[in-house]
Amino acid sequence: MKLIFIILLLTTLNAQDSLFWFNMKSVRDSIPETPRILDNIFGGINFDILDSLRVKRSMSIDGYRLQIYESSSATQASIKNKKFNKILSDSIYLSFEAPFYKLHYGNFISKDEAELEKNILSKKGLKNIWIVRSRIEK
Repeated sequence: MKLIFIILLLTTLNAQDSLFWFNMKSVRDSIPETPRILDNIFGGINFDILDSLRVKRSMSIDGYRLQIYESSSATQASIKNKKFNKILSDSIYLSFEAPFYKLHYGNFISKDEAELEKNILSKKGLKNIWIVRSRIEK
């Protein structure tokens, strides 16, 4: 029994991970090059798309919107969007977050501004409105 225990102990000690002794501070890797995105259709490099995403990100800030409607039906969301466009004065945004289509309203920098608008809309008869964090237009 002692012999089996000693063999198991020695086997366990020898089976240590080979990276256990490796010093990660000594590794000096070069910065990888930016991958090139090739477009098979036009045969060129399309950095314009990536630049447009960066520009859009720089033209928006963190803020709040009011979620005024959600549905799993794109048709119903579109109908409500047309209805709300007639009633409301600010921008309405239709987005899809599986499995729901959501209508968001407004661009509010602070939560207090969103809360005030939520109260105004509640007085107009809109129900089930809540504040959501979102990227808003500057």
